Amino acid sequence: MRLNRQQIERMAFKVVKELLSEDMILTDDREKTLLEIEMVVTKELEKEDLLDEKVKDILKDKLNEIRNTNIDYYEMFKMVKSKLAEQEEIIL
Repeated sequence: MRLNRQQIERMAFKVVKELLSEDMILTDDREKTLLEIEMVVTKELEKEDLLDEKVKDILKDKLNEIRNTNIDYYEMFKMVKSKLAEQEEIIL
C-alpha cells in the first residue's frame, strides 16, 4: 500500500506518541525521532516500489503464457511479489 507524505508523517506522529506514552522509548528530541521514523517508513515503501517493478518486469516476459493459461494476473503478481519479498527479506 502506497502512502503519501502526509500519511507517513501522521503515522510517525502516532507511533512516537504511543511509544512515549507507554515509556517504551526515551528521546531528548521528539522531532528528530519523528523524522527518523518517517525516513525508515519511506525507505521501506521505496523498497516495495522497487519490488513491484521487478515483479512487473518478470510478468511482462510471461504475459502471453499467463493469458494462455487463464491465470489471474493479479493473483500471479501477488504470488511472485510474495516470493521475491521473502528472498530479499522485505517485509510487506
